Amino acid sequence: MKRTTRIHRSESEWRKIIQQHATSGLSVRAFCKQKRVGEKSFYLWRQRLETPAVNAEAINLVDITGIVNPDPAPRWHIELDLGDGIKLNLRQA
Repeated sequence: MKRTTRIHRSESEWRKIIQQHATSGLSVRAFCKQKRVGEKSFYLWRQRLETPAVNAEAINLVDITGIVNPDPAPRWHIELDLGDGIKLNLRQA
């Protein structure tokens, strides 16, 4: 059985690899074989780098305790559209 050596790459190295692929004109399989990069690792890193990072400072939380009626009789439903098809639904049971 042929033993392979793992190469640990930094985020900046993966960015460079993914950019090289974009300009190579090769399929992912052919590019990875040529560069001796794991195909699965390539896809995982490409997805990771395409997903925007969440900026904690950009998140604005709103205190809704003042608008929620403590009386158990009324029911409410709040739907927050977070973008990218993600919705947060809050309901009083």
